[in-house]
Parts: sequence; structure tokens; C-alpha cells
Amino acid sequence: MNYIVLAKTSNFILKPIAWLLGQIVNLIFAGVYSLTVSHSMVISIILFTFIIRALILPLSLKQQRSSRKMQRIQPQIAKIQDKYKGKTDPESRQRMSAEMQELYSKNKTSPFSGCLPLIIQMPILFAMYEILRNLPFYMTEMGKLYSTMADTVMNVNGYADIMKESFSGVIKGIGKFDATNVNSVIDFLSHLSRTQWTEFMAATKLSSDTAFTALQAKQASINAFIGFNLSEAPGWGWPGIIWPLLSGGTTWLQQWLMQKTNDRRQKMIGAESDQQKQQQQSMKVMNIVFPIMMAVIVVSMPLGIGVYWVASNIFSLIQQVALDKVIDHEEYKEALKRRDEFEEKKRVKEAAKSSIDQKTGKRIGTAQDMINKSSMAGNKQAAIRKQLEARKAEELQKEAETVISDEEV
Repeated sequence: MNYIVLAKTSNFILKPIAWLLGQIVNLIFAGVYSLTVSHSMVISIILFTFIIRALILPLSLKQQRSSRKMQRIQPQIAKIQDKYKGKTDPESRQRMSAEMQELYSKNKTSPFSGCLPLIIQMPILFAMYEILRNLPFYMTEMGKLYSTMADTVMNVNGYADIMKESFSGVIKGIGKFDATNVNSVIDFLSHLSRTQWTEFMAATKLSSDTAFTALQAKQASINAFIGFNLSEAPGWGWPGIIWPLLSGGTTWLQQWLMQKTNDRRQKMIGAESDQQKQQQQSMKVMNIVFPIMMAVIVVSMPLGIGVYWVASNIFSLIQQVALDKVIDHEEYKEALKRRDEFEEKKRVKEAAKSSIDQKTGKRIGTAQDMINKSSMAGNKQAAIRKQLEARKAEELQKEAETVISDEEV
């Protein structure tokens, strides 16, 4: 395996982030180290990964919701784009942009909201790189261990000449190296590979020092992980290449699952905007480029970075499945709510329609309707009285005609 020969960062952006994350990892490591020395670093990295994923879970949930909203409004986006299709003048483009922004604002979403979790993860990844390549500077227990070993090394006659003559590659990578400075010696020791440790202990005759050998074995046990050393770069050789392949493979699997879910939902929605088509093409390219890029990065970085990235991808896969179920349930409840609201509006409309008097065109139960009813009732009673009066007049007429006829006889 290759060895990492980089000095502690002086980057003004990464330095505070690395310090903050270093405090978190150091706290986790102290707890794990008190329970077990063996594999304590890899356990700490996995626990740290879980904590980081838990902290950004609200952002991931927000991103998933925003992505779903973007899919739902695609028909409206397509309609706006069709409205301004072929219009390239600045005024038309400005109006289209304003309508798009209004649509995004109304639905509380953005086409760039999906980038936020990735943007947050990248500084964390590079900060973890700074921590893993400088473990003694960030881990209290590791610092004590390496300080004790450095003190022992500096008491060996000719140790400086051995470092400069036999391990010039390590010293060259460290940069400013001072064999009389304990921090430089600690930096040197922390960047030795397992093979170089054997060579260095033999050259300094420290392999016969029982106490030093025990300290070096403890250091190796802390950084060990199923036959690998977390402080070394895996490289392209076997078996180290397993980690670049795992890093790239889990990255591809995560993106493939996300793309498959999006495609399935897009088929359900139907309409697809020009903007979304471009995004789909970009995602297909990223699904190839990004996994390869991550594999290349892991090859040349401490193996702990690969462990962190693989663990992060596995947590992301589980999280994505869980969040999809949560959001599906939310959308189902929202759909039921919209259905109930629609049914209520329909019921009110039907009730309003059935309360219209077909003869008068007025709403039943209103003051006018009551007046109309009273008027109609009064007219009906008057008509009945007139009919009774007419019948009575006819009867009187008949009686008079009968009397006159009798008198003539």
C-alpha cells in the first residue's frame, strides 16, 4: 500500500471545519477506546458517519420533499415553457423567468434544492481527510501514544540520520522536518506504513524494546480494519483496490436507486419539461462520472476516507428508502385531504343547486322566496273564492229561472 505524506492543513476554510469535526471524532474515539483498543478507529468512523447522517437528516428530508414537489409541478413548468417557446427576446425570457420563480415560490421548492446535502458532505469529506492524515494532532489518546513513542525514538543514537537516509520519501512529503522537534517526529511516525514500521524498528534496533513494541502494536491495533491500515492509502493493487471499487460501486448504486425512483414517479406524472429533460441527461452523466471520481479520490487518500464514504453511502441507501416511505405516506394523506375537500365542495355545490326554486329561479329559504310563496298562496286562495262565488251565482240564477217558469204556468 502507499503511504500518506501530507502535513497538517493550513487552509483557512478547512482548518476550522477539521477542528470542529476533530472534536466530535475525538469524543467518540475516547468513548470507544475506553471499551476496546482493537479496531477503535474504524468503529469511531462508522459512529461518526451515523451521527453526521442523522444531523443532516432534516436537510435530506427537505430535499426529498422539494424533489417530489418539483416533479408534481412539471406539467405547469412545461406549460410555461410552451407559452414562451421560440421567443428569445429579453423581455419574453424575463417574463418566463418571473413566472417560473412565482411557480417555485408558490410551491415552496427550487430546482437547486437537491444539491444542498451534497454541498454539505464535500467539506466534511475533505475535513475527514485532514483528520485521518493527522490523527495524533486531533485524537488525544493517539497523541499521547505517539508522543511516548517519539520520546523513545529521540533517545536512540543516530535516529535523525536513519530517518534522513532510509526514509527520505516520508520526510520529503512532510515538508518542513526538524528531527529535534518532537512534533516533527510524531508526524514522521504517523505517516509510516506497516512495512516501513518494520524497517524503521529494525534500523533503530527498537524491535528489541518490549515497551516500544507494545506501543507500536497498540497503534497498529487502533488503525487496523480486517487486514488494512486506516492511515494508509489503498492504492490500485490487490487487495487495496477493493475499497475504491466499493466506494465507486456504492456511490453508483445510491444514484441509480434515486434515478430509478424519479423515473418511476415521472411516468406516473406524465408531462416532462425541457428543463427536466436537461437535468435527466446531466444526472445520467453524473451517474457515471461521480462514482469514478470517488474511486480515484479514495485510491490516493487514507483508507479511513474510503470507510467513511462507503458507510455514508450505505446509510444514505437505507435513509433514502425510509424517507421515500415517509414522503409517500405524507403524499397519501395529502391526497386524501384534497379528495375530502373536493367532495365537500361538490356537496356544497349540489346542495346549492337543489335549493333553487325551478319556477321562480330564487333560492329557497330567502326573504324574497318567502314573499313569493306568500304571494302565490294568497293568489290561490283568491282564485278559490272566485270559483265559489261563481258557482253560487250560477245556483242563484238557476233558482230564479225556476221561480219565473212556475209563475207563468
